[in-house]
Amino acid sequence: MIIIRKAADEDKQKLQEIIKNANFNRFDVHHYSEHTMVVELENTIVGCASLDISDDLAVIRFVYILTDYQNQGLGDGLVRALINYADRRSVKKIYIFCDNKVDYFKRFGFNYITSNKFDKYETNNMNINKYPFIMELDVNEFFSKCQCH
Repeated sequence: MIIIRKAADEDKQKLQEIIKNANFNRFDVHHYSEHTMVVELENTIVGCASLDISDDLAVIRFVYILTDYQNQGLGDGLVRALINYADRRSVKKIYIFCDNKVDYFKRFGFNYITSNKFDKYETNNMNINKYPFIMELDVNEFFSKCQCH
């Protein structure tokens, strides 16, 4: 059975293993966002994702599925769960800041934008000005269009 849920305190050790495996050097599991979600397969956490939320804006910090479990749709489910989670918290736009182009997120309706077009997003944990690629998702558009690719 596949379960996607909000991460709990007892998940920190497994999250730390996953993050180390993924080489997310910008993410400290000890200060993980309260908006971190996990995907479980047969009672084993096989992936995680995290959002930062500020007012009606959010940033996806990362999405990662362990290598042995990739290409099974688990990442898609996790991203859709993040979008739904953000919507329930009245988030209007979700951003992704990347070092490289990541076209994977286009399937959900994310589009590349220029830095002068995105709404200002403030966070103490991330210098967004250093990322050359910015993607944006309008949450209302996501739910008004079929995003099943």
